[in-house]
Amino acid sequence: MKVVRTALLPPRIETGVVARPRLLEHLGKSAQVRLTLVQAPAGFGKSTILLQWHGDLAARGELVAWLALDGYATDIMGQILSALSENIAEFRDRLAHHFSTEAFVTTDAELGAAIECLSRIEKSIHLLIDDVHMLPTENMHVLGRFIERLPSNVTITLATRETPELPLARLRAHGLLNEIGMSDLRFTIEETRNLLAAANQADLPDTDVESLVVRTEGWAAGLKLANLAMLREPDRAQLIASFSGSKSIIADFFSEDVFGSQPPDLQEFLLNTCLLERMSIDLCDAVTGRTNSRELLARIEAAGLFLVRLDNEQVWYRYHGLFSGFLSRRLADIDRNAAARIHLRASRWFFENGQVIEALDHAVKSGDQSWFATILEETCENLVYNGKLTFVVRQAEMLDRTILIRHPQILLSVAWLRIRNLRCEEAREAIALATARIEEMQAEGLSEERFHHLSLLLNHRRMMLAAAEDDFAIVEDLSNMLLREMGESKPYITCTLYGQMLRAQREQFKYAQLEKLEAKARAVLDKSGYKFAFVALQAIVGPTLFSMGRSDAAVRALQHGIDQAVSFAGTGSGLAALPALPLAELAYERNDLDTAAQLVKDYLPVAREFGFIDELMSGYLVAPKLHFARGEMGAAFRALDDAKSVALELGLDRLATGVLAERIRLLLRTGHTERALELARSSAIPMDARSVSPQIASTTRDDIVAITWVRLAISRGDIADALVVAQRWKQFCAHRGAVRHLVRWNLLLAQLLLMNGDLRAAQRTLREALVASAEGGSVRAFLDEGVMIHELLVESYGSGLMTKHPADLFAYDLLSAFESKSKGRLADDADQHADEQVGIDGKMTGRELEILTFVASGLRNREIGDRLGLTEGSVKWYMQRIYDKVGTRRRSVAVERARQFGLLD
Repeated sequence: MKVVRTALLPPRIETGVVARPRLLEHLGKSAQVRLTLVQAPAGFGKSTILLQWHGDLAARGELVAWLALDGYATDIMGQILSALSENIAEFRDRLAHHFSTEAFVTTDAELGAAIECLSRIEKSIHLLIDDVHMLPTENMHVLGRFIERLPSNVTITLATRETPELPLARLRAHGLLNEIGMSDLRFTIEETRNLLAAANQADLPDTDVESLVVRTEGWAAGLKLANLAMLREPDRAQLIASFSGSKSIIADFFSEDVFGSQPPDLQEFLLNTCLLERMSIDLCDAVTGRTNSRELLARIEAAGLFLVRLDNEQVWYRYHGLFSGFLSRRLADIDRNAAARIHLRASRWFFENGQVIEALDHAVKSGDQSWFATILEETCENLVYNGKLTFVVRQAEMLDRTILIRHPQILLSVAWLRIRNLRCEEAREAIALATARIEEMQAEGLSEERFHHLSLLLNHRRMMLAAAEDDFAIVEDLSNMLLREMGESKPYITCTLYGQMLRAQREQFKYAQLEKLEAKARAVLDKSGYKFAFVALQAIVGPTLFSMGRSDAAVRALQHGIDQAVSFAGTGSGLAALPALPLAELAYERNDLDTAAQLVKDYLPVAREFGFIDELMSGYLVAPKLHFARGEMGAAFRALDDAKSVALELGLDRLATGVLAERIRLLLRTGHTERALELARSSAIPMDARSVSPQIASTTRDDIVAITWVRLAISRGDIADALVVAQRWKQFCAHRGAVRHLVRWNLLLAQLLLMNGDLRAAQRTLREALVASAEGGSVRAFLDEGVMIHELLVESYGSGLMTKHPADLFAYDLLSAFESKSKGRLADDADQHADEQVGIDGKMTGRELEILTFVASGLRNREIGDRLGLTEGSVKWYMQRIYDKVGTRRRSVAVERARQFGLLD
């Protein structure tokens, strides 16, 4: 044959072409192999990167030859030799020595002679061949023989749309093949940004650039076509958001260059499978009604028809997003009803093969709500147990109400999420609808086994609703009944039963069985491995351990819960908020304010996704405490306003009570005594001691009310009744084993005893609080009580020998914390905040003015007490109230401010 001498020189690189050094680096590996294969569908920039590689090699003085094939290529070896001769003079001279004419016949002898000529050239030779998919099969075999016999100084780089019929497997096995595919050729965000800048689109926002890369999947031709469209479209953001294969500028490319050239059987297969987001051979057979999908997929992949492998085993594939969009539009134009049929077939196949999520997705797209509801009813229970409760309810919301009310398990799933969202009325309605439907089904002949199963689920939702509404007695009754009936046959349900019983008994001060319940729940979880249930349980176990005085164990449980939630649902998720907010409360108690603040910031906004009242109380009550601890008075009261709004919106009485108690505490701490008393009167806080004394069935809400009552009684000077109530609650908490509550009552009682003149009893009571708190380091319980606890600590531990007893060491740490606090907000910021409030808030009582007069005369607390017949502790208590009202902790500043406001001469 005569040597053909066409397409032997590379075309010039277009202006505006983006440099892609990462691909050139990849191509640089060709020096270490025999063959580099650049394979991808049309428009992925294969030719462009080959041109860049050619330019890079030529610039470095390498011997490089270029050959671009076309549909008329007949003699591949003739073209290769022509390309080498055209570009490499030494090879041309050596080849002329062997062949006296221009004729060349591809025999083994002639091929060997050509290879001999190449091997005698000392420098490396690079042969670049573009559009290899144009080569006829017989010539591909010749190219394969040439590649296998190449001398070590020659490397070949091929660019092709299709998989060439070359000995690729053998070359790959021997490490002689370098491959660059569609995933490598995709434009990155940075490359896309450079491409757009070269096309005068440099001002496109980063988010739009990223969106464009996602929509085109980095397809070079798609990016260029999008750029052309943007030049004509004023609203570029809208164009990018809607950019798809149905756009005419994209559709024309696919129609002319890709789809239109395929044989009818491939066209039909492409159309009938284009709606599948992923596809396998069996799925394609089911959807198309064919039995030869394996062969057709192989042909599609070999032809470079935008088919993407999803695994190394070649089981799952998908089409490029823009290509599938084009095909979908073409399918709709041909047959409007085809999509519904295809989606329904796909849904049934996925359901039969246990792929529930995709079965539901295709069922929705098919428009067959009856089939969709059937799948959801049958699978929703298991989906919920695997942490997909929100997903199930989103699916249920797509059903017509007439269909929804006929499926009790879907209704009960809806009820469960509404309960977790604390939307109790909606949950009650869903439970009622499910109850009515179950009764109808029983009348229609429902099997006894099915009826029993549905009844268990129904009672479980009733129990969860009672838990959301703090109806602890119903929680215990229903949980015990369900545990007797089902045992551990449903581990997820069993775990929730133990968890809610833990919560109910903790809130009722029933501590005797808590550890046993926690152990049972953990054992069930260890067997089941349900992460969602594990996280929810840890959110209950952590606060329970904390209330028992086991702070370190509580931290471990809550942190473990957060770790599991993050691995399952991600950082900042509503699931992670369950353990995160109780951990924020614990961190606050340990005076780790930064950690507490970060947890509240990250997780309080998403707490209502799954959080019960306990998690909301942790977040909404720690937030104002953090502000107050940092001297941010206004922010503290605004945070309480937010918490009150949530409590009223959701009807959460315990949260509302906690918010009221914290508001009163802050008012009293800042000297707003009259406002605190008025708030208590308007909020129906009981006035007599008997109403707030502990009873057999007292709950933590009663504890909150009682603490508030005692604080108010102290502000009124009603020390005797306050002492009685505090002593009763101390005995109650000690008897029940409620260590955390006991610490708070001991601190209140110590202050009352000090004000009553019994220093020794006050010190003994303080010691009890120190012993109980030392292990867990509950610093804020002491700091938040203020100056009297500080002075009592100074009186007891401020001098003398230091010991290594844990309680004493904790006391020394507390003194340091008080000192640090005093140097911070109380010493430096209090004056500023007093000015911000009202100057002097609230009226001075006659006794307070009397004491302040003595202070102005230079008398000490003990001397003032002697004059007025008060204990020194009572004088200190009055001084605390005076300090709060004038906004300082300095005696001299208090006197000066009182004079400024005309209270003293």
